[in-house]
Amino acid sequence: MDNQLEADGVFTLLQHTIQLGQGAAPQFMGYGALQNIAQNGLIRACIDTVADDMTRAWISLKGGERPAAGGGDDCLKKLEEAQKKCGLQAVFHEAAQLVGYEGGAFVFIDTGADGDQLMTPLHLGKYSADFALGRPLRFTVVDPVNVFPGDYNSISPLRPDYFRPSWWWVLGERVHASRLIRLVANEVPVLLRPAYNFMGIPQAQILWDYVLHFQQCRAAEARLLTKFSLTVFKTNMAEILTSAQGTANLDARIRYMVQAATNDGVLAVDKEMEDVIKLETPLSGVTDIVRQTLEFLAALNRTPAVKLLGISPSGFNATGESDIRNYYDHIRSQQEKVLRAGVQRALDCIQVKEFGELARSPSFDFAPLGEEDRAALATQQKTRADTIAVYLDRGVISTEEGRAAIAADPDSGFADIDPDDLPESAGMPSEMPPGMEGGDELDDVDKAGAVYDAALDAHRRPHMGVVGSFMQRIKQIVRKGAHG
Repeated sequence: MDNQLEADGVFTLLQHTIQLGQGAAPQFMGYGALQNIAQNGLIRACIDTVADDMTRAWISLKGGERPAAGGGDDCLKKLEEAQKKCGLQAVFHEAAQLVGYEGGAFVFIDTGADGDQLMTPLHLGKYSADFALGRPLRFTVVDPVNVFPGDYNSISPLRPDYFRPSWWWVLGERVHASRLIRLVANEVPVLLRPAYNFMGIPQAQILWDYVLHFQQCRAAEARLLTKFSLTVFKTNMAEILTSAQGTANLDARIRYMVQAATNDGVLAVDKEMEDVIKLETPLSGVTDIVRQTLEFLAALNRTPAVKLLGISPSGFNATGESDIRNYYDHIRSQQEKVLRAGVQRALDCIQVKEFGELARSPSFDFAPLGEEDRAALATQQKTRADTIAVYLDRGVISTEEGRAAIAADPDSGFADIDPDDLPESAGMPSEMPPGMEGGDELDDVDKAGAVYDAALDAHRRPHMGVVGSFMQRIKQIVRKGAHG
């Protein structure tokens, strides 16, 4: 299999680049070397920290149309329970680790197919044989060392399968690409894809050069600590070297000095012929140099030093909060780039398995990692709710339009409601409220925000959502009566 790469011109292309004097291009280290450096503590800290945070809070399902076969208001709840049963969080966590260590990973959609069935495309339809009753559905992480590309289009860049294998060898078994979820973080240019086994550049390979620099600095620092102080014994070396006994007397003299070299010891030397001095190497700045090489590693991994290494931030008014927020933004971008499509594909498979068909698949959000993200989301939703309540109170929109706006917002918590299915209390009351029979004027002061705050204090009681609509209809009746 590896010899096929040479026939495709990949090795020749890299060698040609070197021969032209364009510099030695970095090349794929190979899975053996990558799995070996995965034992390094710093590499593991960098890769595992990001992989853990990418899947730590996991996802929250929202929206989507209920399949006819599933029905009911608990569609999302059933789907949530099914994805937990399949262990998607653990599966994609393991896959995210392999992406960092080896440049990519595969998640095999196991529907019980084997042999020639593995080469047929996976059909997510109502009558798919792969999801028939009684057949299993599992998701298995496949190490890329066991996978090799099959046929791929290398002729027409206008086709969507350009340099994208249509099937893969998995240790001698041919598996259609639709049955494997491919996860990659650092995609490589087209000409290098075969050299990287159609995976990405491993983060471990990118970090390895910086890890080596840090280890060299750390070893040099350790050697310096053992040699920073040097004792020099001055004596008549010419007489010693020409003596018949050689350096025997000098060795005995030095042993005596070492034995007495304590704070309580006293060293006697010849006043005329001997002297003892100490030479010390200054250590100022050594710690900064070693620490800087370590911080370069954290910066390259886009991870704050306070999180990766436990090093407190330094500098003017440094708290580390902004670093953590930037890091969470990076994690969110990695979740979207690496995990989004694969998780959605897995949820689609689970939906077909559970409900027998695939309607508009429910979407999902990656759960916020920090408390400040949750607070910002709550504030944003309160502002939107206040706005809708004001529009309802002023008669700008109807109750149906307000419900449609809430249902269209995937973050509202009510994205799965039917806008046309109004609750009974949303209509006109059969009787006027007490105190209004005499035509008393209504308090026309806008209290939309107060209504929403009261609803929050009451733990979002369902009947509070229609107060704005009720007041709007009452005002219309009073105004109409005043003009009539």
